[in-house]
Amino acid sequence: MKLISKSAEGLIGEIKIPGDKSISHRALICASISNGTSRISNLQESEDVINTLKSLKQLGVSISKENESYFVEGKGFKGLKESENQLYFGNSGTGIRLMSGLLSIQNFSSSLIGDESLSKRPMKRIIEPLKKMGVNITGSKGDTLPLRITPSKKINGINYKMPIASAQVKSAILFASLGAQGDTKIIEKSISRDHTERMFEYFGANITYSEKETTLKKTDNFNSQNIEIPGDFSSSAFFIVAALISKNSDITLKEVGMNPSRIALLDKLIEMGGDIQVFNRSSFGKEPIADVHVKSSDLNSCEVKSDDVPNLIDELPVLFIASSFADGVSSFNEIEELKHKESDRLKAMQDGLDKMKIKNFLDGNVFCIEGMGKDYKIPNFLAETYYDHRIAMSFAIAGLNSNSSIEIASPESINTSFPEFIELGKKLGCNFEIS
Repeated sequence: MKLISKSAEGLIGEIKIPGDKSISHRALICASISNGTSRISNLQESEDVINTLKSLKQLGVSISKENESYFVEGKGFKGLKESENQLYFGNSGTGIRLMSGLLSIQNFSSSLIGDESLSKRPMKRIIEPLKKMGVNITGSKGDTLPLRITPSKKINGINYKMPIASAQVKSAILFASLGAQGDTKIIEKSISRDHTERMFEYFGANITYSEKETTLKKTDNFNSQNIEIPGDFSSSAFFIVAALISKNSDITLKEVGMNPSRIALLDKLIEMGGDIQVFNRSSFGKEPIADVHVKSSDLNSCEVKSDDVPNLIDELPVLFIASSFADGVSSFNEIEELKHKESDRLKAMQDGLDKMKIKNFLDGNVFCIEGMGKDYKIPNFLAETYYDHRIAMSFAIAGLNSNSSIEIASPESINTSFPEFIELGKKLGCNFEIS
């Protein structure tokens, strides 16, 4: 199967983006360990989230869907039951890392596995801090999957300085800390996503957090909640960029998550000259939301500094696309983390940019892209995606500014995070076809 992305002008319309993937994982997990029944609305139904849901069911949690809402009967912090089978997380680094923290405090053993891509990703970054807390956790050779967790005699809170800013690692520690003796303090070098902190607070945890420091004190339980999940900003990013680089475009995205730790891309695109308006600001629980209005724009180059990277990491591939149609040379500092995602995203994007005839190069730790301006039309080519959803969607957006069309290999990977991508894109006027 291939996705064909054809030249298009004039993206027009209004859509609502499905629920945020990161928040969906956390909502399911927190609801599963609360006291009482929680209702979750606008849960993202991507493969990643569904694998987390299935794992929780394997652990004895009752989860049902009625109309458009999910109902989760919480089991308390330590009320899960041992699974008869290994817990499979597919391609989801978020799901497996968060659940590793939670399973660390249970009174049974667990084995966690994933697909071929996830099995290659580094797990040492969660194994090390969890072991310092007293967790019995081991990985395979090279600290990769499968992960094996066995009951621990005692888990202690930890003062932990994060070597690399990572919301997933921070969250694994926080979930393990729910069953620990003593407080846990986490200090980061730069800001990372705070969805777990906000969700913990919403469920009643004794938690305080600032931009780079989080403290969790003794918390006996979570109270069940009704949760409305904002639209996924990372998913919105593809259509925001699509509208900016496509002539005569005018689109509105409704109820998009506006968490300050997530919208660095929005700020960067506005700096580049993007005609973007944010309005109807409100909130779902502890998460801010807003509508986003985007029009075609003449973009200038950008500079991404190292401190920007943690809150831009998922959106960097599509920002590379925006930079390709900007004026001037864009620079991206210290983006090595891209190499450790679902694929080596830096290499995948370099390969595609080369085929687009967009000059790009590494200058030490700085990746540079020479933009060709808004009128540039990329040649027709086959974009390899390495079964990475964000690579596939990024090149699909690039194809809207092609001479005719480009082909995107393995588009089924898009189901990992945004199964509605093609349908919603067509609604706005994206010229997508499946062959």
